[in-house]
Amino acid sequence: MFKWLFKKKEKEYDAICVSSSRRKIRPPHVSWKHSWAQAEAQNSLARSPFNRIPTEILLRIFQLLSVPDLCNVSLVCRLFKMVADQNDIWKLKCNTSTKLYSKSFKQTYMDWMYEKYLRNKELKRNLADMRHFSQLACVIRPSQSYLARLMATHPIDPARGFSQHPNSSSYMTITLSVDIHNTTHQLISLLEKVSKYQDKWYQSAILKQMITRYYRFMQLKAIYLPNVLLVPTLDIEIIWQTHLLRPEMYRADCLRLFRQVVDHSLLATDTQQFKKKQAFIETCHFYEERFGEKYCELPSNKHGRKSTSNHSYGEDELNNQSKNAYSYWDETFFEFSSNRPKQYENPFSFTEAEIILDGHWLDLCKKFMYDSLERVSIDDYYDRSRDFIDLVTGSMERLKKSYERFLYMSAKHPLKDSEDFVPPTYAIDIMWHAHMQEPLKYEADCLRLVGYVIPHSPWPIIEDEKMKKKSNRTDQMWQEEFQSEISTDHLYQRWASLSIFDLDHVESSQNSLDLTSKF
Repeated sequence: MFKWLFKKKEKEYDAICVSSSRRKIRPPHVSWKHSWAQAEAQNSLARSPFNRIPTEILLRIFQLLSVPDLCNVSLVCRLFKMVADQNDIWKLKCNTSTKLYSKSFKQTYMDWMYEKYLRNKELKRNLADMRHFSQLACVIRPSQSYLARLMATHPIDPARGFSQHPNSSSYMTITLSVDIHNTTHQLISLLEKVSKYQDKWYQSAILKQMITRYYRFMQLKAIYLPNVLLVPTLDIEIIWQTHLLRPEMYRADCLRLFRQVVDHSLLATDTQQFKKKQAFIETCHFYEERFGEKYCELPSNKHGRKSTSNHSYGEDELNNQSKNAYSYWDETFFEFSSNRPKQYENPFSFTEAEIILDGHWLDLCKKFMYDSLERVSIDDYYDRSRDFIDLVTGSMERLKKSYERFLYMSAKHPLKDSEDFVPPTYAIDIMWHAHMQEPLKYEADCLRLVGYVIPHSPWPIIEDEKMKKKSNRTDQMWQEEFQSEISTDHLYQRWASLSIFDLDHVESSQNSLDLTSKF
């Protein structure tokens, strides 16, 4: 849509590299000035029925138009140009509601689009070198040669909602509003399913269609929430994931576009699962009725015919569904066109490149978890695999404990600037991603435990040297606080606070312990 605006700057962006985040990139000055002959403008207005419509009504009509449509109508005549330039129209489309004195909301919108374009270009450059992202998202350090650590009594430092120091117990000492255990299983299962479609879906034309479908689905959610159960398809769910993993962006976009934060959960209750098929059929009807396009093929019954009525579930079938009670529609029948959608507009703050990069998170996570195991002495560990993330009960408890430590550190060292504490491991990120699946509960938990909503940016653009200094500082802070290294913190079995006598006794019998049984 705005290609003509960016072509002039093409040479400029090609010179921009990842380190450009330190530079101040000047956005283009966009005026959109048009000139019409006076007679031509008068003739257009004389022939148009719009010349009798009050300006207030025109303004209200124009507010409903997309940006491409506004571009087109502003070319018609001076009247339409003046109406299309009104701040009341562009305020609804900007990523901010605060107006600068020197800029109109229209100019602010154009600057925002330019910044998104630059970020998209930078992320695409980094996509070619996945090792770079491994360094950004996780820093692996050499670990100790044992898997059990003994923790002496640790005094609690003032840290918001924490009544105990994380090292006071082997289990999580705080309560989260999100069922993080089951959500984690559903999240990893979702990402495994999506991996089958990545080669097909992660193309520019298809990503644009997916973003368009996600925007339309969110409009329906905002209209019918919370009275109607709407079921997203797998492609919509994966775009939703990219949005959810940027909490500040998600909240700002929802309030700007839908006037409320649209909630989300990967888990479906038994009642929702029972009604899911009929709810999906109704979602198809709502979508087609509002947007004039097919949402997805309706599910078929055993005879291959499309079902349009309530489905009667037997007890065995319902019990089987409860074990896989995810909230999205797994049976994806939607066929994407190879052509980009007409009048395409991405009203959100994330970019296409961020969706593609998020798609690599699971593979990098698996690599990190495997490499962590390679660095510790558990050669006979039976679940060692490059294609598997261990989420059995014992492993899950250790992951939750590491995430609790991260929340504690975030409370003790608030993230106010770039020099503050930032966790760099995928092990922590597994739990963090699961927690962010329910944005309203995530926000409430953060405010209660930490005092602010912890920002999350899966793919920061940081110079290697700067990242190295930050990761070294993070490792040192973590080591001093918890007597463990952050990169392998999720692997160690911990014993709660013990007396000096107990410590001496356990230490003397340390050599006789089967370490693999402690893992």
